[in-house]
Formats: sequence, C-alpha cells, structure tokens
Amino acid sequence: MASLNLASALVPVTGAASGIGLAICRQLRLEGGTPLLLDFDRQRLDAALGEVFGTSVAEAQRFGYLVDVRDSKAVDACLAQIRQDHGLITHAVANAGRSLAAHILDMTDEQWHGVMDVNLHGMLYFCRAAARQLAEAKRGSLVTMASIAGLMAKESRVGYAASKAAVVNMTRALALDLGPFGVRVNAVAPGVIDTPLQTNPSYQEPVKQRAALRRVGNADEIASVVLFLLSDMSSYMTGETLVVDGGLTARYL
Repeated sequence: MASLNLASALVPVTGAASGIGLAICRQLRLEGGTPLLLDFDRQRLDAALGEVFGTSVAEAQRFGYLVDVRDSKAVDACLAQIRQDHGLITHAVANAGRSLAAHILDMTDEQWHGVMDVNLHGMLYFCRAAARQLAEAKRGSLVTMASIAGLMAKESRVGYAASKAAVVNMTRALALDLGPFGVRVNAVAPGVIDTPLQTNPSYQEPVKQRAALRRVGNADEIASVVLFLLSDMSSYMTGETLVVDGGLTARYL
C-alpha cells in the first residue's frame, strides 16, 4: 500500500512564512521531511523557521531563504543556492500568491501587474527553476497553488481570477512537459480559507451560508491535500486540480 513516504523529502515552499505555506512546512516536518522556507519577509521568515524546526532561528537559518518570486534571477539564484546547500530537491510547492479585489471599472495597471507579477510570473519563475532539478533527478512532485477563483468568477476579482485560471492551465502544461522525466505536477484550488489574506468577517460569513460544510476552511486542511499530492499516495495523478472548498462550488445558485 502506498504511503506518504516523505521522510527523505527536500521541499522548497514559496510563501512559507505564513498561512497555507507555513502549514505545509509544519506538516512536512511532522512527516520527517525537510521543508525549505522561501519568503520575501525576513521578520516573518525568521519566526516561521523557529516554529517549524523548534530550534533557535540561528540553528534553523540554513533552511530559510529570503527571495522575491517576482525576480526571475533571484529565484534561479535561490534554487542554485539550495542545491549547493542541500543537494537536488525532491519535491516543490509553488504557494506564494497575493489577492486583489478591484472592479474592472476601477482597476489600475499597477494593480493588474501587481497580482500577475506574483501569481503568474512568480509562479512560472519558481516552477521553472524547480523543474530543472526535478527533471535532472527524474522523479518528484511539484504542487502549485490555484484557487476556486481560477475555475469560477466573482465580482471585482478580474485580475485575481485571471491569474489563478492561468495557474490551472499552466499546471496541466507543466505536467505534460515534465511527465516524460517522471515528474508529476498538480494544483490545489482552495476555497475561502481562514488565513491572513481572508480574515474579513464580512467576506467569511456569506461563505459559511453557501458552503456545504457551513464553514470556511483552515490552512492545515489545505496543507494535508498538498502533502497527499507530494506523496506516493498520488503516484498516478498529474495535471489535475483538486478543489478543497467545503462544497462552496457544489451549488449552481
């Protein structure tokens, strides 16, 4: 029977200092794997390292990398440094993202490019850099973070919806490119999750009324699905997007 089998996993995770990214790293550590925390915020990164590894920040520093995913050269340099520090990665999680609520009549160029630079371009830069190592190793699993916004639409979410829809199809295309190397690529599409990006009660309450489970999700529930996709439990899955939304998108009205 297949198992998670993540005890020897070496897994860079972007957006790892809070929310879903931090939950993924905590669960990987509990499974005996080695999460590598990538984030652009030094203060939050240091706090996350101490939490995940249960040691002083100084002792955990070698597992943390300060990087802005919007900078392709910085991402390439970060993955090269990871290889030098730890060897070839075995898995990767492209989690970093940002939200945007802006009606099309009011949305600025800066807002559009801001969300695309992280959710689409940053996603590509990290996946490309990680894929080079996974393809060389001829094994592994890459997980991207999509959203139900990439599958369905909502008012004032033009930029965010477009960016996440791109992630869904990018995931399929990556799966086709990397399948011949034995590398799997899948996405997770969360619904409304109680994270720093979605704490507004006025946003959560309507979700609680519409979702089949009558509640929002939590970061650990998304992290568990990510670990499933990283693991041998999903060994014949690739190019898929798993919706984890408590039944929010099960309704048509």
